[in-house]
Amino acid sequence: MRTTRRPRLLPALALLALSLVAGACAGDGELGGPTIGGTPAATVGDTTISSSDLAAEVEDWAANPAMLQAIGVPDIGSEGRRASALVSFVLSHRIVSEQARTMLADARDLAADNEVDLAAAGVSGEALADPDDGEIDGILAQLDQQFTSPDGQRIFGEYPDEFRRRLATDLAFQERLPFPLQLGVEAPEVSVNPKFGTTEVLQGGIVQVVGPVGPRPAPLTGA
Repeated sequence: MRTTRRPRLLPALALLALSLVAGACAGDGELGGPTIGGTPAATVGDTTISSSDLAAEVEDWAANPAMLQAIGVPDIGSEGRRASALVSFVLSHRIVSEQARTMLADARDLAADNEVDLAAAGVSGEALADPDDGEIDGILAQLDQQFTSPDGQRIFGEYPDEFRRRLATDLAFQERLPFPLQLGVEAPEVSVNPKFGTTEVLQGGIVQVVGPVGPRPAPLTGA
């Protein structure tokens, strides 16, 4: 059993989305999205987030406008010309997820080498484990329950099963962020292509992306 209780997941997701929308208000136009090949969208430590992968993930999210509306991203633009708020939100989600994965692995390495005292930090070894299927299923159930329309329609359920599970896995890793932070694990450095905005460094080195100011009319697949 974990010795440190984790914060409830879903309000954190909504607050992140809302904060990103607020930060992107000045640049509320269309954002020229990822160019296939060339400079990556972002790097997180040794992990590269390619422009094409970002473009694909943006379209995965955009397939369910009702869900994005529910978490505070009402303007999504159109295919090939997505709103900067949506792109910033998706890129921030991907960056935080990759930071969480890296930091959790680093924390396990430190614990294995006896370089951190888990007991003194109030963190159990189980808290540093990767999320299992049961936990991911539980998050899916929470998402289905919280994101339901007044007429009973499952808003989150409109996403394909593969995407739903991938998102739930990301959120499970994000939930674990307090544990490596308690152990003093440093967040991996993040670099973002200026085309997609600038980085805002939060507590513990966690990064979100603030969208660029002003409209960006270049198409998603353009040069």
